[in-house]
Amino acid sequence: MFDGIYNQLATPNVDRIYDVADVKTGYSYWFWKLLNICISMFDYEGLTPMLPAREIELNLILTDHCVIFQNDKNELITTSTNIFGYDVYYYPTEAIYGNPSLKYKKLTIGMNCEVIYNNNLMDNIEYIPSDGSLKTFIMRYARQLADIESTINIYLVNTRMTSYPVAANDRVANSIQTFFKKLRAGKNAIISDNNIVQEFRNVDINRSNIHDGINDLLIARDKILEQFYRDIGVRMYNPKKAQVTEDEIQVNDQMLLISKDDMLKQRKAGIEKVNNMFGTDITVKVNDRFDVEKGVVNNGTEEVRN
Repeated sequence: MFDGIYNQLATPNVDRIYDVADVKTGYSYWFWKLLNICISMFDYEGLTPMLPAREIELNLILTDHCVIFQNDKNELITTSTNIFGYDVYYYPTEAIYGNPSLKYKKLTIGMNCEVIYNNNLMDNIEYIPSDGSLKTFIMRYARQLADIESTINIYLVNTRMTSYPVAANDRVANSIQTFFKKLRAGKNAIISDNNIVQEFRNVDINRSNIHDGINDLLIARDKILEQFYRDIGVRMYNPKKAQVTEDEIQVNDQMLLISKDDMLKQRKAGIEKVNNMFGTDITVKVNDRFDVEKGVVNNGTEEVRN
């Protein structure tokens, strides 16, 4: 059975080959890859068995808040929630969830649950919903990367063409499409119907004045991905430069789009409330890979600084 699955993956039908040129497919690919990177930005210690760091971070990254409460067994737990019931400063006072395992329940923040926020926007600005999550941040980069990789893939396929096909009718067009489907798969293809040949012509493509932009597109993709890393605090410097000064690090830190200091501050504040309410001793810190004072990513390696 497993051999059959491996063979299907290694030698799929042409119609089932992963379509790099499809922007929707590429977007989904990059969204999950970038989300996985962001999940590891913070490290937790002292978490109870039913309260994994992954679930806390997924809630914070995707919804901007994480509500922590006790289940029927008095175990600390979290799940996707909606928060509402704002006080004089529009801070939420209630939380509600619906979960197949946990069922449905309404909670009161500060009484039987506490909430952690992803950053200082804290879900709303004077009752106007705000996007303090990283979801749209990831979505924007995922779309850019999907667009550019789609362009690269289409460009690569088009370099195998020396002319544009022009068909006289749908029958000819369908036959030519079959021909080019095989061409896209890297196979030799033959048109055996002479009548089709008589009803088909090519318009030559003049490539003499077209700059080969493959390298430019690849560089642009790497720059977009590099900017994503920079915006979440992962330092990526020119590999030709062996050392990075403290002043350069501080200047770059001020240019970050995503403030880890703000995110860490809100996590610590929320965790402190959780500890006070439930008697736990949970701590949170920035992952060393994302901490500019401990590590600098340089040409794919980490330069650890004391």
